[in-house]
Amino acid sequence: MLAEPHRTPYDLVFPLAGIPVRVHPFFWLTAVLLGSGGINPDLQPMTQLLMWVAIVFVSILAHEMGHALAIRYFGWRPWITLYAFGGLASYEPGYSQFGKSYNRKGNTTLGQIIIHLAGPVAGFLLAGVVVVALFATGRRLVFPLFIWYVELGRGQEVDNIWLSMLTWQVLAVNIYWGVMNLLPVYPLDGGKISRDLLVAANTREGVTQSLWVSIVVAGMVAVYGASRDDWWLAILFGMLAYQSFQMLQMQRGGGGRPW
Repeated sequence: MLAEPHRTPYDLVFPLAGIPVRVHPFFWLTAVLLGSGGINPDLQPMTQLLMWVAIVFVSILAHEMGHALAIRYFGWRPWITLYAFGGLASYEPGYSQFGKSYNRKGNTTLGQIIIHLAGPVAGFLLAGVVVVALFATGRRLVFPLFIWYVELGRGQEVDNIWLSMLTWQVLAVNIYWGVMNLLPVYPLDGGKISRDLLVAANTREGVTQSLWVSIVVAGMVAVYGASRDDWWLAILFGMLAYQSFQMLQMQRGGGGRPW
């Protein structure tokens, strides 16, 4: 799931803040499939779908830009790929324009954790901008934050249905997906952080321990998703649990460090 997809003639390619960005066509297809299940039949379906795709694009791009800017801070040259399973910020950790760079601070445990955290933090900041905008414009929105309902903003409730939907979706994508991405499941950012911490504590067994954590947590989330009839969540984390199990088998079989 971490391999960059092959280039196609239909890729959207552009620079952002000096960082190359490539959008694979399957990214758009996946975004459409995710959004097609939540269409409100009382509103224009195509407008809803286009708005959803735009929100997903901006949110995932912001997430990957967080990683990429952290990577660049440590002296490497990053590039971003958006594809079917989300996004990927890539770089060559051993080399830079200045030559070999294995001794850079970005290669330390703390440096890698900063790079991994930068993506979710960028999403949370984007959600924070929306909350600040609510306060600045004197508008209020009731948002379901896990088991609580919180009032964001002040004054009158957002009464425009499209603006309300836009605000809610931006918050949902960047908060819920950000929290989910911090779960200690590989290849999510939380899984990479779990690996780095466990390897730092136990160089010999840290990778194996992180794989077991990934299998257990992913399996629990898959069961939870199935119990709530959220089959997208159940299938996704079921696949992640199986992937971690395969990596564990490779690790035990002497195949070397799996990632």
